[in-house]
Amino acid sequence: MNKARIASAAFAAIAVLALSTCFCACSDARELPDWAFDSLYAADVSRAEGSDARVMSVNMLVHMESWGGEPVEPRVQLAEKFFDHYSPDVVALQELCGDWYKRLEGKPDGYAFVHDGKTKTNMIYDADRLSLVDSGYFEYEKRDNSGCRAVAWGVFLTEDGKKFAVTSTHFDLGTEKKKVEYRTSQIAQLAEHVKYLAGKYDCPVIAAGDYNVLEGENYGDGSNYDDLVAAIGGADARYASASVICDEPFVDEHSDNLWDHMIFVGNAQPLEYRIVTEPFFRYGEELAMTDHYPISCDLAF
Repeated sequence: MNKARIASAAFAAIAVLALSTCFCACSDARELPDWAFDSLYAADVSRAEGSDARVMSVNMLVHMESWGGEPVEPRVQLAEKFFDHYSPDVVALQELCGDWYKRLEGKPDGYAFVHDGKTKTNMIYDADRLSLVDSGYFEYEKRDNSGCRAVAWGVFLTEDGKKFAVTSTHFDLGTEKKKVEYRTSQIAQLAEHVKYLAGKYDCPVIAAGDYNVLEGENYGDGSNYDDLVAAIGGADARYASASVICDEPFVDEHSDNLWDHMIFVGNAQPLEYRIVTEPFFRYGEELAMTDHYPISCDLAF
């Protein structure tokens, strides 16, 4: 869910209406115009030299009117092109819904979900490049009733025998006393599970997702970004990477939308971290797949 969306709602509605002559933002699938993919294909998405896996995290923007979500069509066409172009090994997904599941099943070719429950938090992985060693899903003990507050996880094996785990999650949002209590509990429960995975499978773990906390902001003691990193006991891949790719002026201007983070523990080396800021993803400019900026990291194990 976009946390700063109200101001742009009117503009977004006008933008979508203007596009209605090209396609319909409803359940029927129509081909998007070529220009919808221009900024996507202009991006150099070659992998960092020496990387073993590319892990991404994407909040898909669930189609719930109360959250401002646009219909999945035609956004799903952007998603299919995006995943095909970036070719990630694992994608931590949040805010899925029935329409997303219906259209993303097996897309791109060879991809599969880590668990078969139609939950709002899940992951897809490239089953042609990775073997799924183990996987699971659980809801947080303390949470709101959105259906998002959960952890999906998978343990993977690369073709050359390197093992790693990924978690996908979506924390509660807010500074109210109850929300602080929920998020503090969620941080502790996630950290415990990350450490469990690292110990049981003797492998690095990448904890990705929409954490609903911004760096440097105070959301309540025990529930902030720094508390998250400290509890997991790892490092943020953004700051540990040898290279970071993003439109820095744009990120500086829109830092209030960087809710997504990728924390890792264990023997992993982030080589290249990317915040996807091309117009392809910017809500209110033409058409956007989501209201978040997807994050990606090429890692060596």
